[in-house]
This record gives sequence, structure tokens and C-alpha cells, in this order.
Amino acid sequence: MGKLTDVELRNWIKAGAPIAKTDGDGLTFTLSAKGTAAWTLRYRFAGKAKELTLGRYPDLTLTKARELAAEKRVEVAKGIDVAEAKQNQKRAAARAAVLAKTETVQALYDDWYGRQIEGQRKEPKQVSGVFALHILPKLGRLQVTEVRPADVDAMLRPLTDRGIVQTARKALQLTKALFDYAMKRHIIAANPAAPYGWKDLGGKVGPRSRVLSRAELVKFFKAMQTQPNFPPHSAAALKLLLATGVRKMELLKATWDEFDLAAGEWHIPAERTKTEEAIRIPLSPWVLAVLKEQAARRFNAYVFPMQRTMPGKTTGHMSETTLNHALYMLKSDLDPFTVHDLRRTARTHLAALGVAPYIAEMCLNHKPAKGIEAVYNVHDYFEERRAALGALADLLAQCEKGKADKVIPIKSGKRSA
Repeated sequence: MGKLTDVELRNWIKAGAPIAKTDGDGLTFTLSAKGTAAWTLRYRFAGKAKELTLGRYPDLTLTKARELAAEKRVEVAKGIDVAEAKQNQKRAAARAAVLAKTETVQALYDDWYGRQIEGQRKEPKQVSGVFALHILPKLGRLQVTEVRPADVDAMLRPLTDRGIVQTARKALQLTKALFDYAMKRHIIAANPAAPYGWKDLGGKVGPRSRVLSRAELVKFFKAMQTQPNFPPHSAAALKLLLATGVRKMELLKATWDEFDLAAGEWHIPAERTKTEEAIRIPLSPWVLAVLKEQAARRFNAYVFPMQRTMPGKTTGHMSETTLNHALYMLKSDLDPFTVHDLRRTARTHLAALGVAPYIAEMCLNHKPAKGIEAVYNVHDYFEERRAALGALADLLAQCEKGKADKVIPIKSGKRSA
């Protein structure tokens, strides 16, 4: 039970004489010569006398002061110097106030990426690419404290207007994460991206279904052929994704020593596949022609080398955002589509060509469903996949020539030349 009462406190304040009265267990009521009444907690830490100001009276009542003092004593018992902790909080708030006046979104991103993304995620470039293409060009130069929901809307709207809702969704998720980090650092009190949700992007939750028809493939090839300065390495990569059905990074990280062009085979090691199993991919004559053109542009071990060296970056394979940017810059009247839609397009046209479903799935290196078949059947159906991907390449070759209607389905037993 404390020693002081509210009546005593009011009388001392009325008298106006400076005093210091203890309530017990270190809780002390003080009244300064200027008439400021306050509560302090006196305690010892590491053998030294310490003092923590809890708050002013009567804003902090006698009852609340006792409760707060009890909480702080528990913290001290746990080894926390509560006075030092309070000073650290003040210093952090002061630093945040300075940062808030000078820090741009670009600077915030650089700090956040270095601390929470680079070295923490398996594929950090999936994050940096979205920022480089869509977020930083719109928000990078703004002061963090000046970003408003309208600025986030201006960043998202071009993406939703183009119909690339999945990209807009990713941009929104990452923007929220970035400004959440700013809140944790006490730079801002509210996240300007918080009001936006999936419905605001105009999309529906569920799997994507965009597939390029034969007519659209003709337009796609024509656009790559006729657009001035369209990067030939990007065109080659996009063609190979369509013709092989592999995942984007399985292709972009490929090195020349994985290929046996004479035998018409590509051997992807287990550590580079999503299924964590090595796979041998048959290469059609059309694919081999694309690879030989790419080989003429070779300047390192990668089939698709990085085209620009960047400060602090080691020259290696093509960035995963390069193809996204190439599609973004491609001028055509096609409805928007993504790089991943090319894999879906390959699978759909394999089905249209009469390829058996289990062969088509193996062409995309999908694992079979769990069961007896998955356990005991380890045959890779290489020749069947060679025929299937050969038929798909025939279709693509005709589309490249602008003649999408001259391909005979594989089930007829014939193949176009």
C-alpha cells in the first residue's frame, strides 16, 4: 500500500513549496520551484542510482503512477535499464525525424533491400525487378513522408489499365512492405498503400488463363521482327520459352555446357529445376537454329548473358526482369500477356496438336501425381517428348512465317515440313 494520498498531493501543490515525497518502492512525487508536479521512479541498476520520469501529475494519477512504476520495476528486474531505454527511444525518434526530412523512397528502398531482401530471399531479383520497372520510376524521387495514396494509385493505374493485374498485385504487395518498413523505423505513422486491396486492381482472385492463339502468335512474331531495335537476345529467349515450355529462370540461367547441339539435347541439372530432378529436353531443328543464332552473340558461359554490367554487380546471366521489360516495350495490338503466359500457351497448343496429356505435362517438367505410377514409372518418354515438342516447333515456325493454318496435328501421324 502506498504512503501518499490525493489530498496530500493537492495540498502540496496549493502550498507551492518545492518538495520530494516517496510513495514507497522508489516511486517519488516531486514539485519544482516553478510548480511542476511529476512522478519519478528511483531505482538501482548495475550498482548505480538511476531515475526515470514517469509523467506529470495530475495527467498521470496516483493510481496510474503506482501501476506504471510496478511495470517498470518488473522490467528492471529482468535486466532492463528503463531510463536508458527511454533515452534510446527519444534518440531513435530524433533520428527518424531527421530522416523523414531528407530520405527519399529510393533511399528507403536501398536500405530495406539491403537489410531484408538481399541475402534473405532465394530470388531477390524478383523483388528488385518489380521496383526497377514499376515502383521506383514513379515514387523513387518522392520524400517518404510526402507519399500519399494518390501517388500509389498513379503507380498502379498504368499496370491495371494494361490488364497486367498480377504484376499490379505484386507491385502493391511490395509497396506495402516497403512502407511498413518505414513505419517500423518511425519515419511515417501510416502506410500510404494500405487503403488499396485486390478489388481496387480490377482483378479476380484465381489462376491466370491468358493463352496466345495461333493468330496472336503470328502477330507476336511479326511485332518482334518489325519493331526497330527489339533486342535479339530477348526475341531468342521468348521463342525458346514458347518452344520448350521451360520455366523462365531455367532458361535464363542455362550455360552452354548444358547443351549438346549435335545430339539435339539440353540437360538441365537437378539443382536448377523446380522439381529438383534433372531433365533431358529434346531440341527441335527450329530450336537449334535459334540457339545457333544466339551462340553467335556469345560472350560468356551463359546462353543469355547479362547485356549491361552494373556497378557492384558481377556479369552473369540475363536479369529475370529483362524479358518482362521487353514485353512491356513491345508495340503491338495484342491484349497484354506475361512471360509466364508463354508457358501456358505452349501447354495449350501441345494439347491442340493432339499430344497426350501425360506427355504434354512431362514436356513442361511437371511432376506426376503421387501414387503407384509416380513411384514405379521412371521412364522419361524422351522420344515421345521429342515428337511433341517437334510438332509445337513446327507450329511456331509457321506462325513466324505468318502461316498459322498449315500445321497438321500430331495425332494424324503426319508432320509439316
